[in-house]
Amino acid sequence: MNQERPDRAPAPALSSFDVLAEQVAVVDAAGTIVAVNAAWKVFACANGGDPASSSVGANYLDVCGHAGGADAPYAARAASLLRDVIEGRAEAAEMAYPCDAPHEKRWFRLKITRAHTPGPRHVVAMHERIVAPELAERQLHLQAHLLASVEQAVIATDLSGTIVFWNPHAERLYGWSAAEALGRNIIDITPAESTQAQAEQIMARLSRGESWTGEFEVRHRSGRTIPVRVTDSPLRNEREELIGVIGISTDITEQRKIEKALRLSDIVYQAIGEAIMVLDLDDRIVAINPAFTKMTSYGEAEIIGRSADVLKGADAAGLIGERSQLLERTGHWAGIVWTVPKGGERRQEWLRVDTIYDERGRAKLRICMFSHVTDQKRAKETIWQQANFDALTGLPNRSMFRDRLEHEIQKAGRAGRWLALMFIDLDQFKEVNDTLGHDIGDMLLKQAAERLAACVRGVDTVARIGGDEFTVILGELDDVAIADRVARDIVRTMSQPFPVAQNTLHVSASVGITLYPEDAREADVLIKNADQAMYAAKNHGRDQFHYFTQHMQNVAQMRMRMINDLRGALANEQFEMLYQPIVVLATGALHKAEALLRWRHPARGTVNPEEFIPLAEQTGMIGAIGEWAYRHATDQARIWRKDIDPQFQVSVNLSPLQLRTHATGGGAQGGRGPVGNPVQFSRDVAAILEITEGLLLESNSVVLDQLQLLRDAGVQLAIDDFGTGYSALSYLRNFHVDYLKIDQTFVMKLTEHSDDLTMCEAIIAMAHKLGIKVIAEGIESEEQRILLARAGCDFGQGYLFARPLSAEVMGAMLAVAASRAVQVDTGPTC
Repeated sequence: MNQERPDRAPAPALSSFDVLAEQVAVVDAAGTIVAVNAAWKVFACANGGDPASSSVGANYLDVCGHAGGADAPYAARAASLLRDVIEGRAEAAEMAYPCDAPHEKRWFRLKITRAHTPGPRHVVAMHERIVAPELAERQLHLQAHLLASVEQAVIATDLSGTIVFWNPHAERLYGWSAAEALGRNIIDITPAESTQAQAEQIMARLSRGESWTGEFEVRHRSGRTIPVRVTDSPLRNEREELIGVIGISTDITEQRKIEKALRLSDIVYQAIGEAIMVLDLDDRIVAINPAFTKMTSYGEAEIIGRSADVLKGADAAGLIGERSQLLERTGHWAGIVWTVPKGGERRQEWLRVDTIYDERGRAKLRICMFSHVTDQKRAKETIWQQANFDALTGLPNRSMFRDRLEHEIQKAGRAGRWLALMFIDLDQFKEVNDTLGHDIGDMLLKQAAERLAACVRGVDTVARIGGDEFTVILGELDDVAIADRVARDIVRTMSQPFPVAQNTLHVSASVGITLYPEDAREADVLIKNADQAMYAAKNHGRDQFHYFTQHMQNVAQMRMRMINDLRGALANEQFEMLYQPIVVLATGALHKAEALLRWRHPARGTVNPEEFIPLAEQTGMIGAIGEWAYRHATDQARIWRKDIDPQFQVSVNLSPLQLRTHATGGGAQGGRGPVGNPVQFSRDVAAILEITEGLLLESNSVVLDQLQLLRDAGVQLAIDDFGTGYSALSYLRNFHVDYLKIDQTFVMKLTEHSDDLTMCEAIIAMAHKLGIKVIAEGIESEEQRILLARAGCDFGQGYLFARPLSAEVMGAMLAVAASRAVQVDTGPTC
């Protein structure tokens, strides 16, 4: 039976475009919208429009034709550009236009491009947010002259927070140049520690035409925190409409230091347990602290202005007088004196006297500090307490924990009983510290300590060994089931909300358990076992307990052996480079290959890169291994370029850690690989560096500067595994990327009319519009090759063409390809 051909071919599916932040729609030759992504739908609602008028089925040209008022000229222009692209008069077009959303005016850029896909003609319309042209121009021209010399940071934003003015002092204060800051959101550039309620309060005042002044902790570009005092004022246009905010920021770092020092001095002076008396140079009392009143019963009104000798007995020498010469010579004195408190009996005190000098070095005041002679015993007790107990929670610290564990092991051994050791780590505690501050974190730790103590018997030990890590020793157990019950109680009680300073905090506990004598008999081994079990609980999802098993120990030992073997792999020449051809899909020509590192372990055979590369990154060996791989691959490429194919290029994978290490000064200096001198790349066109999407999305400015330096030096860059990360068009605009490599997950199930094919077509079309070539990975069938070639994909790589090859086999294959290319160029001879 014959089927009727539908009037309109189905439009490319856009579900894959939902990962993009830009608003994207596909329009057919009649102007009808046939597909939109999620961002387009949100855009229509957010700007006060009727979503139905711009959704699938609506006619874009009709929508533009019905626009009225101030929008009419822009709508007519958009319709004209759309017709030009639909009817083939232009490949692409773009324009800027304003869009009045509720409460604010925003500007957008409309880009219209032809979609080069099989079937009927379609065009792609994409919106992206831009800075309002007239506002940005007015601010830049007017305030650049008026505010450039102000010794305070002056920043202006529109109502969405987009920066439209950034003066030179803001560059110095925050570390971002005006070129880098303009057009970005103020929260991204200078993130401040503030609450949503505070932000709403500020905007409410600005909306009423009032200014707001307050203090923030903001982050410099380098990551350090800066305290600033900010005055925000409303920014209005000529019609008195609120269009933005202008803020003046002042660095108050030094002021904070002075205020903190003064507060600290006053707190110490008032709260210190020792009695303090301040004298002028005539030995008259000018100040005392509360501890002095407690010791002597003299209040300020009774003793200020009197001689220090008021404290000496009738038969005692002057308190200070006879020591004046020594004080004048050294500025210090300490020793035992006799004092008589008000209405009391003579007693011995330890007195220390220190001299305060003015800016000219002249003696100004003398600080006298008293302490009871018997307090020396208390001091010894305090020292012991501090050495063995945690100051915050009052629990035994690491030192006392170790002593008690040794003691409990001996007791359990003599009694022939069990002992359970638990390691407890609070999950999500770091987030509490980072977001709410260490004071809140400390209060949470105190409550956690109390809850832990409530879960155990009075004879058991709960200790804090550092940070958010606790231990529990359950000694002399008749039944190991007790450990199970205690662990369940700990997990349950730690998962309950913590009320802390008007906050309701949620954390959980990961608990690792090891048993004596079943798992080990020595304290060191038990500690290591409990730690491994705790990390196993974390790796299995947190908020649970996990017993130590021998398998954990085996895995840990195997990992340690592999790390040790990896350290000698370079010196023992155990690494090998294989090469997988990358062919031109349209012609089958071969001018590229990807270099793939392999470790030939003498005992284990070939080790999968997924196993040893993470270990190399964790141990810092990736720098030397990565540089060896780059040097080896490019040396081989130079030989092939010289002897076989002058156009040949090799692509080499670059670990993100190599750039991060070099950015912090840890990379090799003066080398010629990815961590060496980047100028070398300008003379080395044989290499393409493959990096991941995540590296370009990093906020680490030093790493991005390193990448830009390599790019400026002539290095070609390829984005590996494109589409599997946080795909966004912004970094493709910011960095000149040469190649996108479509991840094999989109290729392996590639068939006609599949979503994966739509995804590949979209990536290829987008890349070509940006001047980027596309390489498809994982091609294993002729059908996949044909579909990708038909979609316009430039290069292909996969088992269909060849598996990873040794240098010898790759060289032979390259020679055959070069010979065929020569025959094609020269043609048959007669």
